[in-house]
Amino acid sequence: MKLPELPWMFLPSTSTPMFFEPVTRCLHKIWLPAALKSGMLCGSSGPWIFISLGYPERQFILYNLCNGEKRGRIDLPVTILNKEGMIHNVWVEMAALSRPPSTAEYTVAAVVRIGESLVHTIATWESNEDHWTEIGTVEDGVFDMLFYQGSFHFLTSSEDLIRLVPEGLSFRMESYHVKFRSSKPIDDYYEAQETGYILRRYLVESTAGHLLFAVKCTHGSRKTFDIKLLRLSVDDAGQARWAHYKNTMDEMIYLGQASSVSCVSQGEPTIHFLDDRMVKSEAEADHYYRRDMGGLQPHVLQVGWYGYRTPNEESRFSYRAPDDIGATDVPTPVWCKPQSGGSTTD
Repeated sequence: MKLPELPWMFLPSTSTPMFFEPVTRCLHKIWLPAALKSGMLCGSSGPWIFISLGYPERQFILYNLCNGEKRGRIDLPVTILNKEGMIHNVWVEMAALSRPPSTAEYTVAAVVRIGESLVHTIATWESNEDHWTEIGTVEDGVFDMLFYQGSFHFLTSSEDLIRLVPEGLSFRMESYHVKFRSSKPIDDYYEAQETGYILRRYLVESTAGHLLFAVKCTHGSRKTFDIKLLRLSVDDAGQARWAHYKNTMDEMIYLGQASSVSCVSQGEPTIHFLDDRMVKSEAEADHYYRRDMGGLQPHVLQVGWYGYRTPNEESRFSYRAPDDIGATDVPTPVWCKPQSGGSTTD
């Protein structure tokens, strides 16, 4: 079958990996090598997805969903050369591409953990290298990353930005202290009512080329009900701030860690997302990531001092996968945007 130009959500599973198409709300099975089915997805770019595997041996793979195992697999290193010249094992948390691997020169940037450390380290890899190269550490952690206008950008837990700047044969980190922080007013607003709110943060490029910062709010086992959209604005003095972004009338935004994209709207302008939250199973035993995806339509949302809020059920819709993959053992879906003309299903 022909793949659409709009993004699909790739739903990993050790049993039956699937694509979910949010506009028609249809599911399609996808063939994936058995050895890759248990991998954690770490990001995507077009038809390319990043897969981390820890068993039976540690692997990190860049895989093309259209071209498959023979023509679309690139094995990336699982070791890093740190700044002291020592080689260590790494675990990749998220990754992004500078351009498709079919081009002559491309770079992969990633957020990794070195050895047993829980500290986030930013690293890069070129196709002629045997190891990742350490660029620097981010003590307060990284929420999301995006290749935007020729540079890799990282969103920190303090809602500042880090950009990778070429320096010689490598890169250096350039930090941007962003004046306005969304978390303070949002956290204050929610904490004043009750505890248990879960905030997810994403970077995405708008169809007009703006760098957007999205905050998605969920509470416990309830559906997502708030999405705050902010735009990076830099004044003449070079001061960066997050400004409210309301120009969503002509675009569809798809939110996912290291995989967010926007497209010109082909219908109702919508923000699509995955309710990436933990809820109890029916047996009240284990927790799992619930496959309860949905969307908000910004043009019917009320705009308050803290952002967009759902005024009624008409502006919020849900869709979920069948029950047999609802309690998946691989809870790391990503958006992917395969090239037109590709075929991935059986």
